[in-house]
Amino acid sequence: MPEPTRDLLDSLLDRQGREWLAGRRPSVESLLNGSPLRNDPDAQLDLIYNEIVLREDLGEEAAPEEYTRRYPHLREALALHFEVHGAIRDPVLVQTAPLTGADTLTDPVARRGLPWPDLAEYELIGVLGRGGMGVVYKARHHRLRRLVALKMFEPGRLPPPREVLRFRAEAEAIARLRHPNIIQIFDIGESGGLPFLALELAECGTLADRLQQLPFAPRAAAELIETLARAVHHAHEHGIIHRDLKPANVLFAADRVKGPAPVAGPGGPPALTLVPKITDFGLAKVLRDGTDSSGDTTRTGEPIGTPRYMAPEQTTGRHDLVGPATDVYALGTLLFECLTGRVPFLATSVVETLDQIRSAEPPSPRRLQPVIPRDLGTTCLHCLHKAPARRYADAAAFADDLRRFLNGEPIMARPTPVWERAWKWCRRRPTHAALLAVAGLLVVGGLTAAGVRHRMERDRIARTRAEVEGLIQEGQEALYRDEEDTAAARFRDAWIKVQGEPALRDYQTGVAGWLDHARRAANRQRWAQRVPPREYDEKRDEALLLSLLLDSPGRAGVPAAREAVAAALDLTLPADPAWRPEREQLVLTDAALVHAETGAARALTRLDEAAGFSSRLFHTRRAAYLDELGRAAEAAAERRRAAQLPPDELTTRFAAGTDRLRRRDLPEAAREFEAVLDAHPEHFTARLFLAVCALHQGRAGEARVGFTACIAQRPHFAWTYLYRGRCAEMLGDSAAAGRDFGRAAELQPGIPNR
Repeated sequence: MPEPTRDLLDSLLDRQGREWLAGRRPSVESLLNGSPLRNDPDAQLDLIYNEIVLREDLGEEAAPEEYTRRYPHLREALALHFEVHGAIRDPVLVQTAPLTGADTLTDPVARRGLPWPDLAEYELIGVLGRGGMGVVYKARHHRLRRLVALKMFEPGRLPPPREVLRFRAEAEAIARLRHPNIIQIFDIGESGGLPFLALELAECGTLADRLQQLPFAPRAAAELIETLARAVHHAHEHGIIHRDLKPANVLFAADRVKGPAPVAGPGGPPALTLVPKITDFGLAKVLRDGTDSSGDTTRTGEPIGTPRYMAPEQTTGRHDLVGPATDVYALGTLLFECLTGRVPFLATSVVETLDQIRSAEPPSPRRLQPVIPRDLGTTCLHCLHKAPARRYADAAAFADDLRRFLNGEPIMARPTPVWERAWKWCRRRPTHAALLAVAGLLVVGGLTAAGVRHRMERDRIARTRAEVEGLIQEGQEALYRDEEDTAAARFRDAWIKVQGEPALRDYQTGVAGWLDHARRAANRQRWAQRVPPREYDEKRDEALLLSLLLDSPGRAGVPAAREAVAAALDLTLPADPAWRPEREQLVLTDAALVHAETGAARALTRLDEAAGFSSRLFHTRRAAYLDELGRAAEAAAERRRAAQLPPDELTTRFAAGTDRLRRRDLPEAAREFEAVLDAHPEHFTARLFLAVCALHQGRAGEARVGFTACIAQRPHFAWTYLYRGRCAEMLGDSAAAGRDFGRAAELQPGIPNR
C-alpha cells in the first residue's frame, strides 16, 4: 500500500536535516529527484524553507534572490515565506518544539561531543527532549532522592540576553503558582553562570500524543478542558497569562494518591488515573499590581505564541491587548481540537493561518462531528469570538459552563443570534450587502407609494405578517427547547399563511428554511435513537459506492456495480410515487456505468428505457449524452425542459461529486460533498464519499475520522469498516486494521478484506 504524501514529505525533511548535520548539502532538486513529489509546489516550499533554517543555524545568510532565481514559478510564495520568516525568525517567538525522545543525531550535546552538565546536587539520567530555549533532562536529586525534570540551556551554547530573561521570567511565573494541574517548580540554580530549573516530572505523555489517535468523547473532552480552565484561572488570579496554551504544553502525570477523575482518551477508558498538568510558561506575561511586568521580554509587533493556537489579538503583535481572554481563546481551541481532531484554522502557510484567525469565522464543531451536543459546541464557539470582550469573562466562567453541561444544566452561553450572523455576512461580502441594501430601498420605496392607495390592504397584510413572525418565533423557541415536532408544526402553519398571501413572498425562503431545519432536527433525534435503516438504504449505498469504480476501475468493475444497482432497484416499488426519486437516482447511476463501459449511445438508451422520470438533473444528464453524440438541437431542447423544472441543489451537487470522484478529480469531488453536508449534515453517503476522497488523497488520519463518524451514524454498513481498516493499515495500526476487516466480513460475508 503506498505511503501517504505527508509521511513521504516528512521523511524527505528528516533526510535533509541529517545530511546537512553530517556536512553534506544536498539541493532540494536532488532530494526530490525521482520522488512522486518532484512537481509538488508545497513540497518544494517546505524543503526550501527547511534549507533556509539549516543555513542560518550554520551562520549563513539566505538571500531571497537566490531562491527566486532557482524557482521562478514559486516567486510569490517564496516572498510570503521570507516575509513570515523575517517576522518570526526567533524560534521562541512563534513555536516551541514539543518535547520528544532524545536522538543521538539531533541532541546538541551528543552531536558536539560535549559532556553532560555536572551538577553538584543532581544526577542526570537521560534527555527527555528539547524545547525552544534548551534541553530538558530527567534527573534525580542526590539528597531528596526525588526524580525531577531539569530544564536548562544547551551545553556549549551561550544564549542571548533575551533568552536568559525569558528563562528567568518562566521561573518567576511558575514560582507564583501552586495548583495540582500546573507543573510545580522545586528548585532554581545555576550551572556555568546560566540558570536551570528543577520541575515536577510528568512522564505519561502529552495531550498532543493523545490527539494523534482519535478525537475525545464529548464528556471526556469537557472534563479535561474544565480541569485545565480552572488551572488557568488560578494562574490569572496570580497575575500570570500563559499565552502559549497548546496540546504539547499539557502533560499527563500518574495520580499515585488521590486526584481528579480519570482522563478518558479517544480510545476508551485509561489503564490508570492520569492528571493533566499545564507546563512551559516561557512565553507567560507576568502582571504586577494589575499592570504589565517590566520584565516582559517581548516587543510590540512580535507575534507571541504558536500560530494555530493564537488569539486574534496575538496575531497583530499588540501585547497590550493580551490578557486572560487570550488564554480563554486558546482553551476554546483546545476543546475544538479534542472534539473534532483538528484546530479551527489551519492553512498551507503561517501567513494564511494568521489571516484566517483574524478575519474568518470558525466552523461549527457539530459540522465536523454531528454527535457533539449542541450546548458543548456553543461553549466552544463562545471562546472563539474575535473580540476578547465577547468571550467568557474569565477562565472560571468557561469552566463553570462546562460543569453545567456535564451536570445536564442550562449553560450561560447562547448561540450567535441571526442578526449578528447577518451583520458578519455583510462585513465579509460588502458588495453583495450593498446590492441587497439598494434592492431593499427600491422595494421600500415601491411599497410606500403603493401604501397611499392601499392602506387598508396594507394593514391586513401587516397583521398576517405579524402572525407569521409570531409563528416563526414560537418555532424557534420550540427548537431551543428541543421540541422538534412542535417547531415543525409552527413553521408549517407559517408556510401555509405565506403561501396563501402573495404579498408575503419575501418570507417564503426563510420559512421554508426553518421548516426544513426543524424536520432535519427531528430526523437527527430519530437517528440518535438508532432506528435500524431499511434494507434498501444499505443496498443503495453499496451500489453507489461500487459505481465509483474505485476498487475495480474501468470496465472491470462495471458488471458488479450494475448488479448492485439492479439489486437495489428490486427493493423499490415502480408504481409508487414515493419511490420515484430513489429509482431515478439509481437509473442515472446505471446509465453512468453504461456510459463508462460502452459509450453515450447505450447510456442514452438506458435513460429512454426508464419511464416516468422528469427532473432537472434527469434532463440535464440526457442533454449531455445527446451533446456527446453530436445531436445539438435535441440537447438544447432537453436543457430548456430542465430549466422549466424546479432546482434541487442537494441532488445536483451530490451527483456532480460522484461524477468527479468517478473521474478521480478528488479535490473538486470533496468540495461538492462538503457543500452537501453543509446543507444536510446527516447525509450519510456524502460523508462516506468525502472520507473516501481523503483516503485516496493519502490523508489516512482525516479519512479515519470520517469513516468513524459514518460508523457512529450507521453501525451496520460493512464497507465503512473495510475502508477504516485500510486507513489503519496506512497509519501502521495493524491491530485496529484486523478488527475492522473482521467486523466487515462479519456484517457482509464475501466482502473483499483489503
